Amino acid sequence: MRIASILLPEAVFTGMSASGKEDALAKLVSALAQARSVDTTIALRDLAARESTGPTLIPLGGYLAAVPHTSTKACKQLMLAVGTSREGIPWGPNGKRANLIFLLLGPSETHALYLRVLARIARLSRTPAFVEAMIGASSPEEFMRGIAAAEEPLGEIVALEGMPTFCVAGAGHGGMAMAAHLAITGCHVNLFNRNPERIEPVRARGAIEATGEVTGIAALNRVTSDPAEALDTVDVVMVVVPAMAHRNIAEILAPHLKDGQVLVLNPGRTGGALEVAQVLREKNPSVRPYIAEAQTLLYASRATGPAQVHIFGIKNSVPLATLPSYQSVDVLPVIRKALPQFVPGDNVLKTSLDNIGAVFHPAITILNAARIEDTHGDFEYYVEGVTPAVASVLEAIDEERVNVASALGIRAHTAREWLYLAYDAAGKTLLDAMRANAGYVGITAPGTIQHRYISEDVPASLVPIASIGEMLGVATPAMRSIIHLASIMHGEDYWALGRTVDRLGIKGMSVKEIRFLVVGADLPSSGSAPGNTAIPQKAGTDVLPVVQAGVPPR
Repeated sequence: MRIASILLPEAVFTGMSASGKEDALAKLVSALAQARSVDTTIALRDLAARESTGPTLIPLGGYLAAVPHTSTKACKQLMLAVGTSREGIPWGPNGKRANLIFLLLGPSETHALYLRVLARIARLSRTPAFVEAMIGASSPEEFMRGIAAAEEPLGEIVALEGMPTFCVAGAGHGGMAMAAHLAITGCHVNLFNRNPERIEPVRARGAIEATGEVTGIAALNRVTSDPAEALDTVDVVMVVVPAMAHRNIAEILAPHLKDGQVLVLNPGRTGGALEVAQVLREKNPSVRPYIAEAQTLLYASRATGPAQVHIFGIKNSVPLATLPSYQSVDVLPVIRKALPQFVPGDNVLKTSLDNIGAVFHPAITILNAARIEDTHGDFEYYVEGVTPAVASVLEAIDEERVNVASALGIRAHTAREWLYLAYDAAGKTLLDAMRANAGYVGITAPGTIQHRYISEDVPASLVPIASIGEMLGVATPAMRSIIHLASIMHGEDYWALGRTVDRLGIKGMSVKEIRFLVVGADLPSSGSAPGNTAIPQKAGTDVLPVVQAGVPPR
């Protein structure tokens, strides 16, 4: 990236007028908030705290450059605003006047990039010709052209030291959002897709254009449909494909995975990690990657073009669990360097059964089938598509999910609790909480009922939960009704296609046996000590070396 790539004309003030430092900071932060997602109160508070420790000032002849900056939770990407004033803006109590102001904000995960941007600003601001040209710019566009020209000999700003490298497998709505977000954060990102035609526009451009919660041109390291090329030298493989494609993508990636690489299903839906572990045992039994699954997708997003994505929202926190669960201590510190929104999940049973897509997607789609077919999805899915009657069905499905989890000894969050944890959306009822979620505003319904909200979430979410419920004696009539209606509408037998307990490899197992499986322990009767295995196998075999927490496993 370059400084010019994170500047917007709306956040460049040439010939700026302000009564003093506080007034200037308020104007610059307000401009950023109007153009991008910024909490102005938090930003100004954190800027004031940082400035109180000593302002960053760069004198040059008769001019003074001020660089107010702070690491803050007020934004979710690196942001820059600029003001120029030939006369100077009063900057502090000592009579100093700032002629060139660079205001920089960045969340903690962009800290390495943030430091490098600061270093570049300092380097440019010590060049007399640059400072004179920038102060003399008559428009934001002229300023941006000038800074782009000044950066040209310096090349790209990169911040790979200490940051994990990623492959994002899947170029749909979620995959495009994740690849763009990671790249804008400053990570090295490869984008892999099984269909080369889908990613050709991204490959030709070398980047994804992101708008919304995160905005900018996200330059990618590599865009490919070759799995060996995609996985080469990366630390983390983020699989972002429909759950029913997990088996296929695991089969494609298995021959190319390396010991110590981290493979994360985003999300696993229900039983995803268990299914992928089975595939890897079959296709590449000697490899020892780490396997993890996220409880839900981090983003609410839509691909808006062949190389464009709009990110409506980024969740505050998403639980992530490994299989076996004790390896979270090795995996999470690596991922959180780039994506601190991921938090420890208890185990893959917990992430699987906290699968809120199982509650929302199939029922809302099926109960709005007539409206979807009549309007081709021209209505707000989570807002207009959820009426009090629909919400009552969602609550019944949610209660059944929580009951199945309880039978396994898992305390699952209710959908209403999840909305608060993920989006800060609160309400007395599930309907109230959904309507309070700003991240759902603007998301339209699918254009057809032939959509993954049924073809993925029924066989990979509702079927496994209902199947586990049946094995444990927990009734799930609302889920079964939705599965039956989905099968009729799609002309498929989703019970036959779905992740039943037999397909997950847990048929006939007791609750104790299932829980021992996911934590990576041996049953007491086995007489063996637990093995540190990346892919759960027979006790005591295939020990994986311990990885130092926080260091990307290789």
